Amino acid sequence: MNGDRLDIAQRLDTVMERFFRGMRSHFTEDKFGLTHTQAFVLWHLSLVPQAKSSDLARIAGLSPGAITQVCDELVRLGYVERVRSSEDRRVVYVILTDRGRSQLRELTRNRAVKIAQLLDKLGEHDARKFLELLERLVAIMDEHPCGASPRARQEGEP
Repeated sequence: MNGDRLDIAQRLDTVMERFFRGMRSHFTEDKFGLTHTQAFVLWHLSLVPQAKSSDLARIAGLSPGAITQVCDELVRLGYVERVRSSEDRRVVYVILTDRGRSQLRELTRNRAVKIAQLLDKLGEHDARKFLELLERLVAIMDEHPCGASPRARQEGEP
């Protein structure tokens, strides 16, 4: 990688880190009484009918103990329930409740309004271009997980 590309990569890394930190602080879920992680768990459960705690921990990048605490609080709030598998009573699934689904809809709408306000500052053309570039980067990461480059994959490297 030449020096210019490396400089761009380092600047992107710094900017993305600041961007994600800013998004988390700008969009804290204080109004809803939720942490970012709790909101993420609700969002994930809205995409699947049920999930085991171990799967949630893996997806959220948390330890089993940490995801148990997150789910305990979501259960206390009435946003999720734990349900035993009918096929294997040792397996416990976490499911989104109607109340959790409703809370997630409100939270999502609130975040969309805040993001729209930020994007308005870019202007429509730049906002669309920004979204297009992010979508392309995400697609590239999805095609080449774990940081493996296309060249490395072709050469049989891990």
